Amino acid sequence: MAKFHGPRFLFLVLAGLVLCAADDKNGPENSSASTSDSARTSSTMNPISPPLTTSTATENSSTSTSDSARTSSPMNPISPPLTTSTATEIIKANTSVSPRTSSTMNTTPPPLTTSTAKETSPKCNYTLKEENDTVTVKIDKNDSADKYKIKFTDTSDGSSTEESFPISLKSFKPCQNYAVTLTPSCNPTTGFFKTRELVDSDVNHTLKITGEKVQVCFETKWNLSECIDLNTSNSCTDSVTFNGDPCKKSIPFTLPPVKPVINYTNEFPTELRWDNRPSNCLKDLTYNCNGLAVADFKDLKPIHNHICTGTYDYGNGTITSDPIPVKIDCDIVNEPSLSVSHNSIHASWQLDSKKCPSITTDFTWKVTCKNGSTSSLKEHCTKNPCKFSNLNFFTEYTCEFEASYENKPFNTTTNTTKTWPGRPFAKTQTKKDESHNAFKVSCSIDNWNGIPGKIFAELYINDHLEDNKTDCNGMSCDFHFTNLYYLTKYKIKVYAQNGNGNRTVILDVDHSTKYNDKAVIGFLAFLIVLTSVALLFVLYKIYLLKREKSSRNDQELDDLLPTNALLRVEPMSAEALLEAYKKKRADEGRLFMEEFQSVPRIFSNYSVREAKKPENQPKNRYVDILPYDYNRVTLSHGGTDYINASFIEGYKESNKYIAAQGPKEETVGDFWAMIWEQKTSIIVMVTRCEEGNKNKCAQYWPSMDRETEIFEDLVVKIKGEENCPDYIIRHLTMMNRKEKAAEREVTHIQFTSWPDHGVPSDPGLLLKLRRRVNSFKNFFSGPIVIHCSAGVGRTGTYIGIDAMIESLEAEGRVDIYGYVVKLRRQRCLMVQVEAQYVLIHMALIEYSQFGETEMSLADFHSEVNTLRQKEGNETSLMDLEFQKLPKFRNYRASNTARTEENNKKNRSSIVPYDFNRVPIKVDDEASHDSEAEDEDEYSSDEEDEVPTKYINASYVDGYWCPSSFIVAQGPMPDTVADFLHMLYQKKVKTVFMLSDCIENDQEMCAQYWDDEKKTFGEMVVEVKETENFPTYIRRCLEIQHTKRKDSQTLQQYHFLKWVGHEIPPKPLDLVDMMKSARQSGVNSSKNNNLPIVVHCNDGSSRSGIFCALWKLLDSADTEKLVDIFQVAKDLRKARLGMINTLEQYEFLYAALEAAYPVQNGEVKKPSEAPADSVQIINESTALIPTNPSTDAEHQESTKEKPSEESTKEKPSEESTKEGTDSTSPEEGVTESSSEPEKALSENTTNGPTATVEV
Repeated sequence: MAKFHGPRFLFLVLAGLVLCAADDKNGPENSSASTSDSARTSSTMNPISPPLTTSTATENSSTSTSDSARTSSPMNPISPPLTTSTATEIIKANTSVSPRTSSTMNTTPPPLTTSTAKETSPKCNYTLKEENDTVTVKIDKNDSADKYKIKFTDTSDGSSTEESFPISLKSFKPCQNYAVTLTPSCNPTTGFFKTRELVDSDVNHTLKITGEKVQVCFETKWNLSECIDLNTSNSCTDSVTFNGDPCKKSIPFTLPPVKPVINYTNEFPTELRWDNRPSNCLKDLTYNCNGLAVADFKDLKPIHNHICTGTYDYGNGTITSDPIPVKIDCDIVNEPSLSVSHNSIHASWQLDSKKCPSITTDFTWKVTCKNGSTSSLKEHCTKNPCKFSNLNFFTEYTCEFEASYENKPFNTTTNTTKTWPGRPFAKTQTKKDESHNAFKVSCSIDNWNGIPGKIFAELYINDHLEDNKTDCNGMSCDFHFTNLYYLTKYKIKVYAQNGNGNRTVILDVDHSTKYNDKAVIGFLAFLIVLTSVALLFVLYKIYLLKREKSSRNDQELDDLLPTNALLRVEPMSAEALLEAYKKKRADEGRLFMEEFQSVPRIFSNYSVREAKKPENQPKNRYVDILPYDYNRVTLSHGGTDYINASFIEGYKESNKYIAAQGPKEETVGDFWAMIWEQKTSIIVMVTRCEEGNKNKCAQYWPSMDRETEIFEDLVVKIKGEENCPDYIIRHLTMMNRKEKAAEREVTHIQFTSWPDHGVPSDPGLLLKLRRRVNSFKNFFSGPIVIHCSAGVGRTGTYIGIDAMIESLEAEGRVDIYGYVVKLRRQRCLMVQVEAQYVLIHMALIEYSQFGETEMSLADFHSEVNTLRQKEGNETSLMDLEFQKLPKFRNYRASNTARTEENNKKNRSSIVPYDFNRVPIKVDDEASHDSEAEDEDEYSSDEEDEVPTKYINASYVDGYWCPSSFIVAQGPMPDTVADFLHMLYQKKVKTVFMLSDCIENDQEMCAQYWDDEKKTFGEMVVEVKETENFPTYIRRCLEIQHTKRKDSQTLQQYHFLKWVGHEIPPKPLDLVDMMKSARQSGVNSSKNNNLPIVVHCNDGSSRSGIFCALWKLLDSADTEKLVDIFQVAKDLRKARLGMINTLEQYEFLYAALEAAYPVQNGEVKKPSEAPADSVQIINESTALIPTNPSTDAEHQESTKEKPSEESTKEKPSEESTKEGTDSTSPEEGVTESSSEPEKALSENTTNGPTATVEV
């Protein structure tokens, strides 16, 4: 046995060495005899060598595996177990892998058993190969594939699956180890298989949008998937980790943003914006509107509808927003306007847009103006404004403005206007003889072109009006002119005038009457008429005697009836007022006197029992001015209901007024109780508390110092006070402490310009007062309370003017006499004296002739534009207003100026009137100091004891005070001394020089100053200081009288911009100089009583403009009101040549426009407010006599008048003092009830002079 085993063992050892040497020679790339060398082999499996038995040694085998670049996963099958008793031999198996091999499987030696070594041969060998998403199993036996089954066990969770051939890779998980078992058993019977890692191409993505939610979902062929929700933090990120359990794969993938939300700006050009844009998304959206890409947002036209989307390209796809509607709504403001004239319309428009300013010029227009079926059309007006001409006068037109944008209608606006009235149009006219001395004129009006009016016919003989007729029957006329002179040439004029004042001449021809064919009949008729008239006269005298006897009987029976019967006075139309006034003023006002004296002073058939009760008598200011019982005002508080006040009817309005006496100290509480109970909101006070050292009325309102007064339960407070030259407006409030009623506002208007004696010289002052009162009217308030001292004279005058103006406006006629009678029936002595009766007539004439010419600053610019408008050659309203200005020919006498001695002191024909010329006193005493002179004392021509010198200068009233200005011609070489003497004597502080000394080689003013001190006669002048400004020079002059000690300093303002012009080229230059002078103290209270001297070449042409503008600036600053017409009218009364041309009149309007410009639709506040421009009025001292030239005479007369009045004015028997005042009841001009009024003397007048002109 030992011999047998030894050689055999040696043989085996040698065989093993040979095999090892061969293996070392071939290297690692040579496979064993059992390894296939095919280029497509993916995996090599080396079977285990047959088992060997050993007892002492164990050899470790190692396996070397080479992997190609494409190998995805190695699979190592496990070799079957081996049994050995003493040793384990490990056989090294080398596996070579081709470049395309995806997996290499290495076998490990099975365990050796300890049993006796026995070699067994394997039944088969197999290999695994992964290719094209499948696993291929290759078996080296030629058995059928369906004979085998392979089992894969997941090593992670123990799950397993048996597969048939071929095996799909989708059945496995990537990156996972599997244990492999082949049945029937094959070498190796158990192995391991690992799937490959994921690559980018294995993963697919999809975009999933559900509403506003957006997800990116990733999927693989192994049915692995994952969805990622998009948000602002992960939008537009460049890398995604795919969690395909058990593999995780980082994929270079850019996520899309969250679903875009877009919006736009509502303006043009608009801008589309990405509202929810994540911060990681650097690119912007691509916008698409109406199916087209938007390259420029200007392509999105406004006022059109667009549908727009936004798209984001994130590299792997796109995401698009929801579509949104885009419509740019431009805030187009269309402001069309119409301005009209007589027969044309100017249509204009103004487009404005804050959001789309650039498209306002892209609109086109079509303007259509229609009048019923008639239309005048302008298509596509691009020229602004459009004009519609040849329209009908006084016709309403509706104009339609149609705006289009890009040929599409955008907006339509309709305005309605009316053309101005024009001249009436006459169709036919005929003239036909009716007899030898009569003819008929007929005419027909085709169109009034305005408010239907009247047709007038006038008959002239040698330009003298013989007859006139009026026809108001509508569209035709028939005028019959009869009883004309025979064989006489007449001129007949027929014209139509519509209600707007436009006139058209219809007929203007001559007509000659024929001979008298009925002379005999006429003579007989004359005798018959003469006899009849004589008979009628006799019968009339008999009737008068009987009536006089009856009147005496009635007087004896009842002394309550008036001495004179009421007259039959017909109402007067507005057109007839002036002629009626002239007729009544004729013969020293005889008709006025007859009318006034015919009205009973007291209607004694009305009882006054309450007023005469003993407990009420102390409440009456005058014993004979008592309220009638039937219409007296009763009080509801206290122990008595009496107050001296009466209800007065207005024009067709009952209890419109309450006429009351001025409250006494003991009746102030009753007065306020009446105001509260009657719900009065306006009190008109037509007196001052003291006049002529007489107490006229208690001050019943709180002063600005005390602010509050309490009258039992009534609390009266003053909130403010406005001082104006002619009136004071106080704003009061009332509260009743016992009642819960709200606080009431009461406006107290005190008229301060009623003189102590007589009536105001200018009726326009009362018209102005009426305008102020009416501006505070309240529809819900009670009666207007009006009082003076007695509550009859001035009170009745104001009520009469107010009521008759209402009648004039409503009916076009007035019954002044009838209304005064009506007033006397409601309160005794209403309209107390004849001068007040005349004043009512004058006020109505002023109103009917000139109308309302006052303007507020707020409406000034718009009203001036209306006044300036005119069509073609027609006259503007401003021109018509200027033509209304009275010329005042031969208004007052100028006897002093026209004497032979003084005429040489005049530069031109413009000379001062006697009534307001400036006299210069002749000083005889050289030692007489100027301080001893009183500047308010002026000499008159009639006073021989005070000699005066003549100078061509006039006093002119200012806004605040009378005689505020002295207007003078430029001094002549011979009158310079007089001019300087006037400045010195009147203590002038300011001089305005409006012309140069020489203009156009003509002397305008002698130079009355020099660079050095210079003497003119007895006057010495020296220039102390000179300041040059762009438009004027200011000089400080010192003037001294050679016979006096003192000197005076004044400021001279020399205006430079008037040279060579009728009016200054720039109105603001003159205004600025005035403002500068005001700021230097010209209008201060210190200089308020000193006149301002204004001179130019003639003392009128330029000085008039200056004074007018100065007064207007004062009025505008104080009352915010101006009345250029009235200012010009007053200046014309003061001096000839004032405001003499239309250009000067228009300049005043232009200057006020420049002084108060409009800003944002409101009048801009002046940049420089004059200092001390508001004067505080002192009731007892404010009124300076209006005629300063006769001031001395006036002062002397005022000393004498009280005694004269005491003898002239005696109370009646009924007026005897019973515990009250015994003086006459009204303003120092009352009549005695027992004596007839004295006849008017030569120097007296029935009221103020009328300022009217035919």
